[in-house]
Amino acid sequence: MANQPEVRNDKITVPQRLDINHVRALALQKAQAKVRKGNKVSDLQLGDSNPVGGNQGTDMEWSFSYRVVQKPGG
Repeated sequence: MANQPEVRNDKITVPQRLDINHVRALALQKAQAKVRKGNKVSDLQLGDSNPVGGNQGTDMEWSFSYRVVQKPGG
């Protein structure tokens, strides 16, 4: 089963005002930056979000998961 995609989890902190599509795009960028060159990110799923930043709560921390698909022969 070496060809099974690896599932990874991460978090991203973004300004509270961002819409969900922007959050997803930023999470995808972060995920792609963490995978080996030639591999691909697929099935990115946003999870829970929580306010961060003290009393102001001006930022949101989002959890997300994604699959890493290895390049053929990789």
